[in-house]
Amino acid sequence: MHPAPARLLVMCSFSALSLATMLAGAAEPRDPGVYMGRQIARTMHWQSAAWLVRQKREREESTMEMRANLGLKPGMVVCDMGCGNGYHSLPIAKAVGDKGLVYAVDLQPEMIEMLGERCSKAEVRNVRPVVGKQDEACLPPASCDLILMVDVYHEFAKPQKMLRSMKSALKPGGLLALVEFRQEDPEVPIRPEHKMSRAQILKEMQANGLTLHREYNGLPWQHLMFFALPQKP
Repeated sequence: MHPAPARLLVMCSFSALSLATMLAGAAEPRDPGVYMGRQIARTMHWQSAAWLVRQKREREESTMEMRANLGLKPGMVVCDMGCGNGYHSLPIAKAVGDKGLVYAVDLQPEMIEMLGERCSKAEVRNVRPVVGKQDEACLPPASCDLILMVDVYHEFAKPQKMLRSMKSALKPGGLLALVEFRQEDPEVPIRPEHKMSRAQILKEMQANGLTLHREYNGLPWQHLMFFALPQKP
C-alpha cells in the first residue's frame, strides 16, 4: 500500500546555497519580480502560520465547500501544493482514505514540521510531507490525480518552471486546481498582490499549455478553477 507515515519526509536534492535560500523564506528582501504583467507576491513567512488555521477562516472562505467541490474520492492521489501547516492536507487525507495519498509540499521546512506535528496528533498516516523548491514541484512523474494550490500560485517565484514540473506530475486526465482571492472584488480584504483576476489566471495557464476544464463560482472570496492538459488527438 503506497501511503507512508506522516513522519516520512521527502526532500528534493539541492545545493547548500539553495538550502540557505529556502531557509531564508519570505525574509528574502529581493523583489520576486513580475510575470506576464502581474507582480509576484512574496511567500507568507512560516511565523505567520497561525493565520492559516484562524477560527474565522471557514466563515470567510467556505473552505469545506471548496473541498467538497474538488471531486475527491477514496483512493485518489492529491498534492496540496504550498500546504503550509496542513489546514487542507488533513481533511483531504481523510477524504481520499487509507488507500489514497496526499503529497503535502511546502518551500519552508518549518511549515513541514508543523504539518508533521498536526498529522501525528490527528493520527493521519496517508500524508507524505515534501520540502519543495522554488522551481520544481518535487513530485514523482505521473503520480497525481489532482494538484491543489490554495492561495499559493501567485507566490511562485518561477511560475513557468513550477507549472512545467506540476504538469509532468499529473496522471493522464489529472487536473490542476487553483484557488485565488478575486482581484475583481474590492471588498475582499487581501493585499492586491495576493489576488488574481480570472482573466489573469486564464492568461497564465493558457500560456503554459493548460486549458480550463471547469470552475466553481460559489465561494465568497475566491476563484476555484480547474485546468487540464490538452487531450491528444
